[in-house]
Amino acid sequence: MELILALVVVLVLIVLLGLKIVPQSENYVVTRLGAYHRTLDAGVNVIVPFLDRVHSKVPVNDQVLNDISLEVVSADNVVFGAQLLVVYRIDNPEAAVFRVNKIDELVIGLVQSLVRSELGKVELDAVQSDRGSLNLALLEALEDAGKTYGIRISRSEITDVRLNDTTQKAMAEVLAAERERRAAITRAEGVRRATELNADAELYEAQRRADGILAIAQANAESNRVIAGSLEGENARDALTFQTARMQVEALEGLAKSSNAKLIMLPGGPSNSFREAAAIMKEF
Repeated sequence: MELILALVVVLVLIVLLGLKIVPQSENYVVTRLGAYHRTLDAGVNVIVPFLDRVHSKVPVNDQVLNDISLEVVSADNVVFGAQLLVVYRIDNPEAAVFRVNKIDELVIGLVQSLVRSELGKVELDAVQSDRGSLNLALLEALEDAGKTYGIRISRSEITDVRLNDTTQKAMAEVLAAERERRAAITRAEGVRRATELNADAELYEAQRRADGILAIAQANAESNRVIAGSLEGENARDALTFQTARMQVEALEGLAKSSNAKLIMLPGGPSNSFREAAAIMKEF
């Protein structure tokens, strides 16, 4: 009876030793007699006690490395510091366990090497203004490198770019010069536009004056034609003379109304015009 009880206890212990419950966020790498045997997924699994052994418990959820720092030399020979964030996941626990002993150090080394290579191809302005394209290029390069070690890098971000004091001062001077250049161009464009508008206004005013003079001349010509056509013989000549005298009188009247006119000297021609106009009016 005691023997049977002992055997039952031994069997229970063996079953318990062979029963492995794997959490959702991990995989167990199992070896048999020192060699890789299989990988246990999440849930209840059974192994052979004493022959099989759980070699490593491998996390299969996303791992975050957010303190990767390095010095980089850009294509325009500017030295700056870069801060990166990398998210990776172990897809092949066997390769991650037996091909490398420290996954985090491997990922950091790959990131530093590939980042220096990629950022060294572009200038500093592109690093600051076009991080999206650089992040995609880094991610593609890191994905290819990680496959060998059973890891998949799902995200790689340049989170910060740090410049030393000398570089910051030089960039500030360049930005100030660029702003001054743009301001000078804007001022020159404004002066040019103002000159064009003034010229257009003067041209418009001259055209309006010319149109007015032409309209007055045409009206006078038409008036003279009508008056001359309504008279016969010598009266036509007198009508034209009257019109001419009337225009001279109107011109003198406008001159007399001018605010700058203080003294008006009438030459003989205008005086004769008055007399001629008066004489013609008597005949009518």
